[in-house]
Amino acid sequence: MSAQYPVHSLRSTLEAERLKLVKKLATDSQAADTVQQLAVVQTALAAVREEIEEHSVRVGGGSEKGLA
Repeated sequence: MSAQYPVHSLRSTLEAERLKLVKKLATDSQAADTVQQLAVVQTALAAVREEIEEHSVRVGGGSEKGLA
């Protein structure tokens, strides 16, 4: 099993928040603030996933161990 890095915890937290907002939006489709919050969370989640992918080759100084 691979090590958990703080970025993985952030990804899990953002995914949980996204799911919560999607469920909220499903019950109240007129909530404009929920759509805005979902857009922010989705953007942050995409950035975190991109960073994990970008740095999955190596972690630390010369290590061959990836993030993913």
